[in-house]
Amino acid sequence: MKNFLTLSFVFFLIYSNVNIAAQKVKDISSSSAFVLKSEKPKFQITFPAKFKNEKNNIKNGLKSAFYRCAKNEDVFMLKFTEHKNPAVSSDNKVYTEASLESFTAGIHAALIKKYTFKEKKLNGLEAFMKIADKNLYVFYRLIIYKQVQYQIIVITKSDTKTDIINNFFNSFNI
Repeated sequence: MKNFLTLSFVFFLIYSNVNIAAQKVKDISSSSAFVLKSEKPKFQITFPAKFKNEKNNIKNGLKSAFYRCAKNEDVFMLKFTEHKNPAVSSDNKVYTEASLESFTAGIHAALIKKYTFKEKKLNGLEAFMKIADKNLYVFYRLIIYKQVQYQIIVITKSDTKTDIINNFFNSFNI
């Protein structure tokens, strides 16, 4: 667990940046789920445990925020960053590829596989990587919507996606 928390803190230091009007709302349908909901930028995601807002920042008028929780030795994270300009290509491919490369290098991970997915007609990028020196795996999703980049990340000891990980990814809604 210490390695997970250390790694998530390192991620926080590398990728932190903004202040948002997001609020925690307990999901009344399940006492074990916690919903993060924001109106600007508009999104919602359900964390599997109580989450913390690790960092909010406003830089040059643009927002970014980083949220994290731990459950069963897995670390679940969401980071969003507003950008001044839209993605560099109409399908976001160039920008998402560059973001994945930067993320992978930043956490010193080896990319195992990557593929695209669709979220409400938007192209997203999903990746699976390994941090060899820590014997950890990372499941990563990136989607860009209206000049906002969303990164959804899970760090785990498991090399397979569990139901909790799938539920976390699938709960993200724009």
